[in-house]
Amino acid sequence: MRIGIVGALSVWLMLGVAAPVHATALQVAPVLVDVPAPGAASKLTLKNSGSEQLKAQIRIFKWVQRNGKDELIPTRDVVASPPLVKISPNGSNIVRIVRVSKTPIQGEESYRLIVDQLPNRTKNSGIAVKLQMRYSIPVFFGTNNSAEPKLAWTVKANGSNLVVRNTGPRRVRVSELTIKNARGERIGSKNGLVGYVLSNSMASFKIGMAKKARKGSQVLITANGQGQQISIKSRVQ
Repeated sequence: MRIGIVGALSVWLMLGVAAPVHATALQVAPVLVDVPAPGAASKLTLKNSGSEQLKAQIRIFKWVQRNGKDELIPTRDVVASPPLVKISPNGSNIVRIVRVSKTPIQGEESYRLIVDQLPNRTKNSGIAVKLQMRYSIPVFFGTNNSAEPKLAWTVKANGSNLVVRNTGPRRVRVSELTIKNARGERIGSKNGLVGYVLSNSMASFKIGMAKKARKGSQVLITANGQGQQISIKSRVQ
């Protein structure tokens, strides 16, 4: 089973014939769960700021990167309790995230916690317009959260891809990316979050390129990585 990554927050719209929009609003905090050893549990708060009761489903998947792409795989190593909640208007509920596996952690384990707001039944016989929220929250369990990632950057001439390899024991969150050629001209950039590169993994990102990168040419890559400024020279492949 494979589920696509949807980022920290995505909104799914189910549209039908005209009907009142139901005022429910699901909020989740925190938007990142990081549990250093020897810890094995954390908490998530789900809030309903709307005027109707809402239901939410919580699932956890193992998060891996294969061939540069994110994949979510069913797992029993980490569980959410309870996996299904009902939240009253202006109310809240606590969900515990627990690593139940007895296998010692090697480096850092990565998971994604998916919180889906479930649709409510309508009193009207017609189809209603409903706003459904989905949160995709990174969850990490690690033995050495102070270790630095070890990154190698490659710009691909065809496809405008940026490939990042991380041989370190800790993931890195890449944001605010800029690629410049040898003349200092900006040839590619991406504002905000670019994506995560998990430990001992490789990730490939599509980057908007203002100018075509010539194969073999040198480029300067700057980005924000885990709160630290990254500046590195690379060659286009």
